[in-house]
Amino acid sequence: MLFTILFTLEVVLKVIGLGIKPFSKEGFNIFDLLIVIISLVEISMSDGGGSFSALRAFRLFRIFKLFRVGDLRVLIDSIAFTITTIGNYTILLVLFIYVYSLLGMQFFAGVLKFDALGLPDKDGVSPKANFDTLTWSALTLF
Repeated sequence: MLFTILFTLEVVLKVIGLGIKPFSKEGFNIFDLLIVIISLVEISMSDGGGSFSALRAFRLFRIFKLFRVGDLRVLIDSIAFTITTIGNYTILLVLFIYVYSLLGMQFFAGVLKFDALGLPDKDGVSPKANFDTLTWSALTLF
């Protein structure tokens, strides 16, 4: 309810400040106006839980305004570039994890078992992080 009031106030102030024509030229302003109208219709039709309540999630899309220009856009571009350049190092890391997982399985598979008190016991259970299978071995190393 409070967010609907704040969004409504924001849209009204934008219409007053920009004017109707400049306001309607921006796509995000129209999107904000639609969200406000849907929220107001939902509030007027019911007392909290209506058929439009799923549409409240669209308010989160307002954050995409931040990604268009400015420092955040530069940061996102830098992160995307960095991810593309570290591909070879990622393959090398996966290879090391695979080799050492196999080594850990060779040395420790089925050996590390503990009783209820946490003491080593050959008939006990394996801990959650173990070297019994390749999957658990790689996850334990990671």
